[in-house]
Parts: sequence; structure tokens; C-alpha cells
Amino acid sequence: MTDSSSDVLIVDDEVFFLEAIDQILGAAGFSTVRAQDGRSALEAAADSAIGVVVLDVRLPDIDGIQVLARLREQRPDLSVIMLSASTDQEIVLEALRLGACDYLAKPLHDEELVLAVGRALDVHAAHADRRRLRSQIDRLAEGMEGLSQLLRLADPGERASALRQGIVDAASRILQ
Repeated sequence: MTDSSSDVLIVDDEVFFLEAIDQILGAAGFSTVRAQDGRSALEAAADSAIGVVVLDVRLPDIDGIQVLARLREQRPDLSVIMLSASTDQEIVLEALRLGACDYLAKPLHDEELVLAVGRALDVHAAHADRRRLRSQIDRLAEGMEGLSQLLRLADPGERASALRQGIVDAASRILQ
């Protein structure tokens, strides 16, 4: 299921491609943000609303592969789709080694782009769900440890009441 609350950052210095990708993704219902160089892309990607980056390999200031490497450090959970007019195998492999989730060749096919972005948003949403569940499990473990300590310290006649209250407190903590 696509996380519709995540934006797609489009990074390309060629205005024609930037606008074309924006139109294709907008028509498919995706919310987009644009950047025309690597520095702007890194600034925009710092926003947690960005879930996917469609990133051109060739940029005027910072090479797209370098931007990808910095994005991996800055936001390792971010899904990045690389774009290039070049099909140089070394560039493709380097992008994939650095964690790009897909690599599309220009000129783009509308449906291929939309499918790739949809898959990338699904992956981003799955990572977010996994982090949320991990946090809930951690809170549950903390709550159960606290409940265990409470029961050890409670008088035998008060353990049932302490157990009930401890369960309510643990459930409240888990569900926030």
C-alpha cells in the first residue's frame, strides 16, 4: 500500500525532464518537490515528508552518485531511484551498491516511472511501519519488565490488583 503522505523529490538540472517527470507523477497522484542541483536536493531531502528521490546522475554541482552517498548517510531509509541517459554499467552498479532501489534510463517511459515510484514509496512505508512496530515492541518489553518488578515487590494479597493496574499501564504506554 502506497504511503500517500510521502512526497517525491525530483532532482534533474534539465528543466525539460524536471517538468516532464513532475507532470507524469502529478497525473498519477503523487505529491512532488523539485530540485535542480545536488545541494538543493540534499536540503530538500532533509524534510521527513520526502519518501522517495528520483535523482539524475549528472548534476551541475555535485555528481548524482555523490548525492546518493550523502543521502544514504543523511536518511538511510529514503528510497532513491537513479536516472541517467547513460547506460554505463559501472555507474549503474555503483548506484546499486550505494543503495539505489532502482535505475531508470532516459528517455523515460511514463508507466515505468510511475511503477518504480509506487514501489519505492511502498518500500519507504514498509520501513516506517517496521520502525513503528519495533518501537511498540520495545515499549512492550519495558512495560513487561516494569510489571515484573512491580509484582515481585507487591504483597501477596495485592498482586492481583497490581497485575491489573500494571497491564493497564503497559497497554497505555504501548498505545501511547
